Formats: sequence, C-alpha cells, structure tokens
Amino acid sequence: MLFLLLLALGIAIFGLTAYVMSWPLVATQLRDRHPQERPRMGATPFSPSAFVWFLRWTWRSSPDRDLRFLAMPGSVAAWSIALGGAVAAVLFVLRASGVLL
Repeated sequence: MLFLLLLALGIAIFGLTAYVMSWPLVATQLRDRHPQERPRMGATPFSPSAFVWFLRWTWRSSPDRDLRFLAMPGSVAAWSIALGGAVAAVLFVLRASGVLL
C-alpha cells in the first residue's frame, strides 16, 4: 500500500518537473511564432489556463510541427501530475479512513 502511494507521488513529482521544464519552451515558441495564441496559456506555468491548455492537448490544432514537438512532453507531464496526484489522494484517503491497511 505504501509502495503504491509513493509510486503515485513519484509520478506526480516527475510530471511536475517535466511540466516546469517544458512550459518555458512552449511559451517562448508561442511568443515568437504564434503571438495570438500566447494569451490563452496564461502568464505563469502555474496558471490554471496553462495547465488546461496542456491537458486538452490544444496545441495539436497548430500547423507548427516545432510547437507540437515541444508541447507533447508538457501534456504528458500535465497528465502525470493530474493522475498521480489523484491516485495518491485516493490512496491516502483510503488509508486514513482505515479501508486499506
């Protein structure tokens, strides 16, 4: 049980690290080549609109292959954060409530 909780937290931390590294690359690409799309991402990597932008894979509609290449790891990382955090939260609640020992 503890192993699964630590594994889920590790996946979430991996996602956070990759997300923080890929966000500036994507933001720079959008600023330089697609200034009309840049405001949709938000001002910081931790703005909810940026996170949702990656979760929805919004970048797929862009014809820019370089943007798609840079944004795909960010989307994988965003999903890792969301799923790893959700699984860790569920396991923690189950453990704290006594359902799982």
